Amino acid sequence: MKNLYLIAILIAQITFAQDFKFGKVSKEELQEEKYLQDPSANAAVLYKKQSTYFSFNAVESTLVTEIHERIKIYNKDGFDYATHFIDLYQSGNSEEIVSGLKAVTYNLIDGQIEKTSLDKKQIFETEVNYNYNEVKFSMPNIKEGCVIEFKYKITSPFIWNIDEFVLQYDIPIKKVEASISTPDGLNFKETIKGFIPFYGKPGKSYNDTRVKEYNLVHVPALKEERFVDNIDNYRAGVVFELKSIIIPGVVHKTYSSSWADVAKTIGNTNDYETQLDKSRSFDDELDPILANVALPEDKMKAVFNYVKSHIKWNNMDGKYFYQGIKKALQEGKGNAADVNLTLVAMLRYAGINANPVVLSTKDNIIPIFPTIDRLNYVIAHAEINGKAYFLDATSEFSDINILPIKDYNWKGIYIDNNNMVWKSIDISKPPIAEELNMLSGTLTEDGAFEGKIRARYTNHNALLFRKRFKNEDIDAFVAKKEEKLDNIEISNYEAKNTDTAEGYVMETFNFKHESLASSVGDKLYVNPILFLKQKENPFKLEKREFPMDFGFPFQDKYNITVKLPEGYVAESVPAPLYLKIPDNLGYFKFKVVVNGSMMQLAASLEINRAMIGPDKYLFLKEFFNQIVIKEEEQVVLTKV
Repeated sequence: MKNLYLIAILIAQITFAQDFKFGKVSKEELQEEKYLQDPSANAAVLYKKQSTYFSFNAVESTLVTEIHERIKIYNKDGFDYATHFIDLYQSGNSEEIVSGLKAVTYNLIDGQIEKTSLDKKQIFETEVNYNYNEVKFSMPNIKEGCVIEFKYKITSPFIWNIDEFVLQYDIPIKKVEASISTPDGLNFKETIKGFIPFYGKPGKSYNDTRVKEYNLVHVPALKEERFVDNIDNYRAGVVFELKSIIIPGVVHKTYSSSWADVAKTIGNTNDYETQLDKSRSFDDELDPILANVALPEDKMKAVFNYVKSHIKWNNMDGKYFYQGIKKALQEGKGNAADVNLTLVAMLRYAGINANPVVLSTKDNIIPIFPTIDRLNYVIAHAEINGKAYFLDATSEFSDINILPIKDYNWKGIYIDNNNMVWKSIDISKPPIAEELNMLSGTLTEDGAFEGKIRARYTNHNALLFRKRFKNEDIDAFVAKKEEKLDNIEISNYEAKNTDTAEGYVMETFNFKHESLASSVGDKLYVNPILFLKQKENPFKLEKREFPMDFGFPFQDKYNITVKLPEGYVAESVPAPLYLKIPDNLGYFKFKVVVNGSMMQLAASLEINRAMIGPDKYLFLKEFFNQIVIKEEEQVVLTKV
């Protein structure tokens, strides 16, 4: 056993002592048929090197990042990794640029290495939004077993904004080397993230420059599963934030030492201190709608609805103005700050205590330390008679304290310049969202079923339903529902209260199914939850390091009544079941009763918390496993 261990170490040393110089791809790499540590991998990164450093001259200061990657593609399912994207940040007249892009595909043909270089005509740059351009290229001559390799350099004028070192992908990485060089006087906070244990070590310093290196081998793939807020939050990497500038005798400045400092820094910007906080009148816009409104809660609702209907969100995030209040009102559109900071200003005009709350959305990242750069959004906060309200007017179907799901991410930074209050606060938790399905129908002796469904959706279930319903043709919407519900045939479909953000949504429809029960001899086998059952367990990993994010707490209820075919009695009925998740996190109830010619099912599933920690993963996995098993059970009917 000891000899085998020494052999394994020797193999690893040989593997990682190989020449990773660009262009030095070996036959052994091309002949490799699978990644031994993860044979299921469709591709693997053989080598990644990232070097980030500062460049100073008499004209400008820049931040430079050099990238070199070598990727093995094992089969056709790995072809997607032959396409690469480079995000380039821009702001005003300043922008990041990419240079020195070189890419080659290697194939082994008749024992010889064939090289195919990327044609510069196959490199495309597009503008994603007003803050980002994207460079995209797809490698040529991709075949099963090939190796691709590329390198490039990004030069950035935004010297304080160091991109995260991404050290884990959704495919395994054999070897990754990353280094950062910073000049004395510029001090960056370095935070390691993810669940793979690693650390940085000092590298060789030079010319008053400090070097930190991160070297990892055999980094496993980060496999995504359902109910994840943002998988990038849990990806191994290093996040950087400027902590201080200390040049003796010249400057000594500290940044972002606490969340209160972050809030005060943002609050002291022109957008918040001048544009938002200066006195302004909205008499033309608001006086007519506030004239006959007395209660402050009603005034808040009126102003909220006015902003939603008069300023459309342009799908751009932002904690600072893109248009400004005046222009956003004139043009009727703007980014998140234009919409929600205008909302704050208008609420103040209506006499309501309102202030902005800056946050990071779920599709951005969880800010794991006090930071300005990693906050990308702003919503409105109002307080009436000691009660807090959160509002986001960017979504047509959001409501007061019913925010878009992306907003429920960690905490928010509360900015009240007028009262000099700058702090972090909790965002209100989403209320429980209900889905109630009431179904009644008749089962025939040949297994066909005909009936009617009435379904009701509240809170975030209603919000999501409205978004789906509005953005799709009604026939396509119904067709998708038919397919989802075991290919039933739907008629007389109707959905009510879909064009407003208030109240619940109700949908009703009739349906037919040709073979909902199976017949064997004189017996009929029917699933009592019919086509509404949970088809599979959403949790499949052996273990999970990151939390389960359901978006919002929910309760799904099913009340089903079935008239059985004449002459049949129940021979067996599934036993009732009541399951609970520890710490009152949720439950599942299931009960079937057959009384004469009527079969009734009452079932309910409730998850009481939007976010559940990974320590409860195995409980949740088994909880849903038992649900799937129970909902597969059938009522056996015998003809008499």
